[in-house]
Amino acid sequence: MTDLKTTVTLTSATVEKMSRHDMLEWVNSTVHGQYKKIEELCSGVAYCQMMELLFPNTVGLKKIKCNAKLEHEFLHNLKLFQAAFIKLNFDKSVPIDRLIKGKFQDNFEFLQWFKKFFDTHSAGKENLKVPAALAAATHNAPKPIRKPGAQPLTGAGASSKTATTKSSDILKTPKSGQQHDERIVSPSSLRVLQETQEELNKQTLSIELERNTYYKKLTEIEAILHESIKNEVYVDWCNRALAILYAVDDNAAPGDEEEGAEGYAAVTADL
Repeated sequence: MTDLKTTVTLTSATVEKMSRHDMLEWVNSTVHGQYKKIEELCSGVAYCQMMELLFPNTVGLKKIKCNAKLEHEFLHNLKLFQAAFIKLNFDKSVPIDRLIKGKFQDNFEFLQWFKKFFDTHSAGKENLKVPAALAAATHNAPKPIRKPGAQPLTGAGASSKTATTKSSDILKTPKSGQQHDERIVSPSSLRVLQETQEELNKQTLSIELERNTYYKKLTEIEAILHESIKNEVYVDWCNRALAILYAVDDNAAPGDEEEGAEGYAAVTADL
């Protein structure tokens, strides 16, 4: 495998002197992003985009969860990012378990390393930036979900709705002066809903505990594999095992069907 210690200039004075604001400006300029904090890079989106920019077809932009908000979505993206290093035969372990926590120091230190890596491998490639049109498509934030029954307070939609309301739909005002609400839930129905919610909460907690248990085991296996590679013991076998660990199920993310046939078998084939 390629030793990144020799390919990345670790003594780069330029990167070491860059502040957090300088680093964010560089990231936003490169990917046309809107990141305001270093911690937001824990989503892995920017890293995947820049890796694809340096080495086309190593990540697959359609596989990136561009609106990642939850930890398991961050994990998905960072696994794609790690898989790219394996596919390129670079000996680099991404500290996924630390990055996804969204802590400033961990993310800033890794960003400093990646800036050096990016500068080293973008040498001779002028003005490397994610195309603006593609960046705009990958930064569309999901629209907020309106609660059932909620109505807009102002605007043409509100006035139009008011104008077209039938007289038969208008609720009569009770003598107390308070508007009557027909959506009253009976005590028995409320108890059933509460019991159902409690049961679902218990199931969710059980699933999360089981997930965390298996995740811990996998991270321990991952550490052993990297240690074995470092000591040059069963390197080929360990790389193949890591490729399986970092493989992403194409069926888990919408819009990945076109690349499903390619999958991550290509990772092991290139090792």
